[in-house]
This record gives sequence, structure tokens and C-alpha cells, in this order.
Amino acid sequence: MAGCVALSLFMVKHLSRITYLYLTIPFIIFCMGWLRLSVAIPVVAVIVWALWQIFKQEQFEQSSPVPVRWLLITALIIGLWVFLSGVGGYAFQNWDHHWRNAVFRDLVTNGWPVIYSSPERGPITMLVYYVGYWLPAALAGRILGWGVANFILFLWTWFGVLLTVLHLNLKLKTSLVKSALLLIFFSGLDVIGALLFAKDYPTLWPPVQHLEIWSGGDLQYSSFTTQLFWVFNQAVPAWLCIALILSTVRNDAQTLSQKGFVWALSFFFAPLASIGLIPYLMIDFFTLTDWKSFFKSIRVGLLLAIGIIFLLSYFFFSSNTAAQERGFQLIALKDLLVFFLLDGGIFWLMLAPSKWRDPRWAVTGILLLLMPFIQLGNGRDFVMRASIAPLFYLMTMVGETILNKVTSRGLIITFYVLLVLGALTPLYEINRSVSRTYEYYVVLDETQRAQPNVEAATHLEKGGAPELEHPNAILADDIYTLAYMQDKLSKNFIANVRQSLYYRYLSAR
Repeated sequence: MAGCVALSLFMVKHLSRITYLYLTIPFIIFCMGWLRLSVAIPVVAVIVWALWQIFKQEQFEQSSPVPVRWLLITALIIGLWVFLSGVGGYAFQNWDHHWRNAVFRDLVTNGWPVIYSSPERGPITMLVYYVGYWLPAALAGRILGWGVANFILFLWTWFGVLLTVLHLNLKLKTSLVKSALLLIFFSGLDVIGALLFAKDYPTLWPPVQHLEIWSGGDLQYSSFTTQLFWVFNQAVPAWLCIALILSTVRNDAQTLSQKGFVWALSFFFAPLASIGLIPYLMIDFFTLTDWKSFFKSIRVGLLLAIGIIFLLSYFFFSSNTAAQERGFQLIALKDLLVFFLLDGGIFWLMLAPSKWRDPRWAVTGILLLLMPFIQLGNGRDFVMRASIAPLFYLMTMVGETILNKVTSRGLIITFYVLLVLGALTPLYEINRSVSRTYEYYVVLDETQRAQPNVEAATHLEKGGAPELEHPNAILADDIYTLAYMQDKLSKNFIANVRQSLYYRYLSAR
């Protein structure tokens, strides 16, 4: 028990430092595995020095000691949530895990960087994707095997979400359990969209369906549970970066440069999510009050580290030209307004009486209204990923309003009613995992369970209703390796890098 108390006090006292290390270690691993040593060593030296400068400033916000009992209860709630997400392969995995398992396995079993073909002439094909989140677990897996890699990935995700909740709790100034439950169950009113506007799918029964595609699929803002259950490798680091920035209430040159460092790391982990974070950092920049000391206080080394993280990440990602498709999509005004109102707009409008003076409130509404028009890369990824930041800010503002009771009682009651309706979206996601996991472990005997795929695929059928995917199995693991994939979606992960700046001047060979 004494050890738990000591651990609790240590985490609270050093929360920001632990978070910076959590976010920076994967980038350091990336540098040592993906860059030439002549580049990697000085880059890592700059990053370590920048971290040291951040730690020396000691301007982190401190919270009150967290009772060990509530820390343990919160950790158990988060652990169950992460378990049901499918991370680690212990519970049912949604369709997107086909791709994420393949990326992870290739990181464990191949050399770094992951090169699939390297002829003297012609295309040099390489894994070019947001691989940073997997790297600590993949490094362990290269030494100790695939099973250990998945276990470490589960623990890494569990710890990352716990750090996020601790930072969120700093902002909300409430109990840890309430902060965790808000993150888990906050969502738009997809149940109303499914009830009134969906055509054939989804319906409200059985309660295991993917409600967020009620608009037809082109428009979708994902709940935080959906983000964890489908795209954890982008969601968790993005949440943590946003929560770290939110929990840092000071606004001066030093803290602004620290936020820039966090933003650069968010770009490394999840570039689309980092785009949605930019307007909030711009608000912090333009609301600085002490401009006279700005240039005196700023650290050149920290600016250098920010530039290095961003540029190296950009050069690597830009090697994949498929991810650079840009455009706009036309949306009927009626469809846009219905989508906006049900997927966050009603919450945003209800916040107006208490938050209209806050520029972050205005920016949140503008972003949620305009993001559906933008297309970057294949499919609707921009809408779902760039919206992570404004949705996180929206959730935080709703939490502050109802938990601190800064609006009328009638509005607070209305907020709770809408939050309960919105919670059906994550509950459906959770229930799907529970039902399929229970079926696999309890209902099916070993002879009925599907055997894991060990053959390399070249194509993957487009996902349908997720509750019907890969019957008699919990793992979404049909690809096995990306080495032979030839369909359209594989271009998001595999690129010909021969002519890229990254491969010519930076890549380890």
C-alpha cells in the first residue's frame, strides 16, 4: 500500500515530465531506426537537451494529491476500456485493426526502416505511415517476440490514456473517475441521426452497430471511444498532446514554446489531428500579454527542437504521395446543418451563454462547421482525425460547464439529458466488443474458433457492418504483412521513396 501511495504522489508531482518523456521516447527511437547515424545522433542530442531545458524551467501546473483508492479505480476503468478496444489482441478488434496489426507486425519482424523492396533500379517500396506510437512496443517485440510486443502495446496504451485523464482532471478540477467517464462516454447525438436519417444501416437494434455512419459515411465525427477502438495509434497521443496543452494554464513565452514542442510531437504521431490543434495555439500566441519579455524568454534550442521534429516528420510523411491528395467536397446545406447540430453543434450552441467570450469556443464551432468540406488524403480521414482537437476542447468546455455549474440549472439538466443520449454511441461500440469477445471465449469451443491467418494477402475486402466482421474470431488480422498488398488503401501505408528527400538524404540504409 505504501508503494501505491508513493507511486501516486510521484505521478502527480511529475505528471508533465512523465508525459513529455512518454511523447518523446518514440521520436528518439524513430530517429535511431529511420535516420542515418550521422543525422540521428545530433538530432537526438538536440531533443534531449530541449527536454532538459523544459524540465529545468519547472513551471508545470501541480495538482492536489490524488487519493490512491480513486487513482486505482480510475486505472481499472481505463484498463477495462483499453482491453475492450482490442489493443493487444485480447478482445474483439474492429475492421481497421487489419491494417494496424499488419503495420505493427512489420515493425516487429522487419528491419528499420521497413523496406519491402529495394532493387537497383525502379521503385523502392517502404512503409511510410504514422508509426511512432508503436515503436516502444515494437522495439520490445523485436527482442522478446510478438506476444510480448502486444502486451507492451496494451500497457503503453493504458498508461497513455491514464496520463490523458490525469491532465484532463487538472483542467476540469473534478474527480478522476468523472474525468475518465466523460472521456469514455462523450459523443454527439448519433442515436438521433440513426433513428431519423439513416437509410439501411445503422439501426438502433441490435445495440452493437456502428452508429456514427448514419449520415452515409462521408460525414463522421468519432467519439473518443470510437477513436480508441479504431485508430488508437493516432487518438491516444493526440489526446495526450491536447490534454497537456490544456492543463498548462500559464500563457507566456516559455510555456508557449513548450506547447510548440508538444504540437510538433503531435504532428509526428498524428499529422491530421495536429492540424486541428493549430488554431488553439494561435489563440495562445495572439493573447500573449507580455510581449516585451517574449524574445528574451524564448529558448533558441527549444525552437530548434520544434523545427527538427516537424521537418523530419514532414520529410518522412511526404515520401508517400498518396497521402498528399487534397481537395474540397460539396455538401448540401441541409445535410451539413443536420450533421453539425447532431455531432457537436447543439452542445456548442448551449455553451454560448457561459463561453461566448472565450475565443476557443468560437474556434471550436467554426472548425466543426468547416472541416467537412476539406478532403486530405484518401476517404474521409481528414474529417475524422482533424476534428479530434475541437471535439476534445468541446468535451472539456461541456465538462467545465456542468461540473462547475457555471450556467443555469435548466441548461445543466439539458446537458445531462443530451450526454446520456450521446453516450449510446460509445456504449454500442463497447457492447459490440463485449458480445463478440464473450462469444469467442465462452460460447465457441476451440474447434469452432477461426484460426489466425498466416498467409500474406494482396487485397482486403472493404469492411461492412463491424459486428459481422471476421466471424468466430476476435482478431482482425487478415493482412498479416503489408509487403504484398496491392489495393487502394495500401497506398496509405506503402510508398515508392526512391526520389524523396527523406530517402536520398536522411534514411538509414
